Amino acid sequence: MQYELFSSNWAVNPGFEELREKLNDLVPLHGRCEFSQSKNKHLDRFRRAQNLLYDLFNNGLGNRRQEFRKFFGYAPISPRGYVSRVRWEQIELEFEPIFTNIIQDAAREQGIKI
Repeated sequence: MQYELFSSNWAVNPGFEELREKLNDLVPLHGRCEFSQSKNKHLDRFRRAQNLLYDLFNNGLGNRRQEFRKFFGYAPISPRGYVSRVRWEQIELEFEPIFTNIIQDAAREQGIKI
């Protein structure tokens, strides 16, 4: 039980899953958020981070490696290398606090109680 409280799923802390879902309801199905450079900049950052993390955990950065590196500062896996289950868990733990901060910033910006 305690493991579930501190684990993450694709860098999403389970305690912020509901908040992530609320933010997803505000994100357009395609393209940038409206006013992505002003009043919705944190929401758009959330959208971009979520898309990049999806590519990391679903495709091993097969589609957005350069964009991921630019956004997060590095790519945690090599383009051709095998990634063990242990390394995937480490990557989730590395990115969870980063993504949690992005979720919290977007929620504050949108007036959603954290």
